[in-house]
Amino acid sequence: KKRKKAERRAQRQGKGDKTAGQKNCDMCSNSVDLLIRCTYDESQQWKMICGKCWKNASGGVVDGDQSHPYYKYGGLWKNRRRK
Repeated sequence: KKRKKAERRAQRQGKGDKTAGQKNCDMCSNSVDLLIRCTYDESQQWKMICGKCWKNASGGVVDGDQSHPYYKYGGLWKNRRRK
């Protein structure tokens, strides 16, 4: 119990695990603190992708363009445990 309390205290003070609460990108599988929810292929399934992969999926344009017809933006996910 004391160990768990110490871990929570360290996390609040910014001395804890830096990867706590991160999620993986659906394209590259990197663990990140910010993901973009979007569709980008013919399956039209919602995926969570990181900022680096977003440029490939959308062409770097918020609403997509002619060469990315399946792209649709669906919001952001932020790691709230990260301070």
